[in-house]
Amino acid sequence: MNLAQRNVLLAALAAALAIPTFLQLRHDAETFVDLASVPLLFDGFTADNVMFVTLAQPKKEQPQPDPANPQAPKVAYDQLTIQRTDKGFAFAAGDLLGAPVSKDQVENQVFAHLRAIRADRESLVQPDATAEQLAQFGLDEKQAFVVRATDATQRNVLAEIFVGRDAGQGQTGTEAVRGVFVRRSDSNDVILYEYEKGWVRSIQQDVWLDKVIARIEPDKVRKLAIKNQGTLGGTFTFERPEGKSQWAASNAPAGLGAVRQTEVESLVQRLRYVAAQDFRMATARAGNLAALGLAPARIDVDVTWKDGDRERTLKLAIGIQVDGKNEHYLLTNESAFVMTLPQGVVAQFELDVPAQLFDPAAPEAPKEEGKQPEAPKDEKKGEEKKGG
Repeated sequence: MNLAQRNVLLAALAAALAIPTFLQLRHDAETFVDLASVPLLFDGFTADNVMFVTLAQPKKEQPQPDPANPQAPKVAYDQLTIQRTDKGFAFAAGDLLGAPVSKDQVENQVFAHLRAIRADRESLVQPDATAEQLAQFGLDEKQAFVVRATDATQRNVLAEIFVGRDAGQGQTGTEAVRGVFVRRSDSNDVILYEYEKGWVRSIQQDVWLDKVIARIEPDKVRKLAIKNQGTLGGTFTFERPEGKSQWAASNAPAGLGAVRQTEVESLVQRLRYVAAQDFRMATARAGNLAALGLAPARIDVDVTWKDGDRERTLKLAIGIQVDGKNEHYLLTNESAFVMTLPQGVVAQFELDVPAQLFDPAAPEAPKEEGKQPEAPKDEKKGEEKKGG
């Protein structure tokens, strides 16, 4: 068989195989789900336009209907409202108004879900459910958890969803469904939303609080100042110029030895990640700060570090211990709230600075009894010359 005949044979075989291959690919295409083309419950939703997020839980005790006021809301809610600010997210109401909210929590527990809920034939459980059916799915107004995203006016709703009972309720084992029943607030179509990483739905402020005060790279720290009421000598300041590894005390009183490098560096490492234990109240409403050991503070810690092209300083004012808790009151220049700091962190700075961060002073050389101090060489020469 010559080369031309072989090419003709191969072409014929390729054509014969092309038909079953095409049929198989077509069959596979019918069973393959292209997630990018699946209709979404909130098609085109983007978090960039959201200025307020409201989470609402129906109250356990609902008010009785008022015949004299038929326009009154039928359901009373406990609510949590979060607002986007120029510094991130913060509580928009309540006793912690203005306190920071974790942007990761808002993204992972609100926006990611609003972007992901499907609205196709596979996820539709009950189209146009009746009031009785909605109640069975936990999607009536008296039971459903509400997630609402609005613009800056809070009048234009960008996405609002009712979340009902868990779909896997009562199921066990690996076959249990991991998801919840949901519906749009303007629809009675019941959707099964299956998720992979869980979905936290809570109006508890502690779940959303961003308690991180600062993240500081230890090698960027240039200055550490400590003032402890239990230590004589006032404020002790340790400095390390850029490019240097050794700490020096800039204002240490006389009579102290060398700075203990390991101990100072250990304190700097403790400040790598500074997080509050709790937020207690706005500073403006705290009343007598002296009663909390904050005016003056029992311990003052200032740390200065290089943050990009600028220097930043975090000031920690640590007060007395909170009654019944292993926490101390805390004020910082980074927040307008009285917070608390864990006792384990505070204990690192409850120290006698001269005794623990400095070596003992070197002892003076002993003087020999009856021996006069040796005169300087110049003086000796002068005496010898004079005597000659």
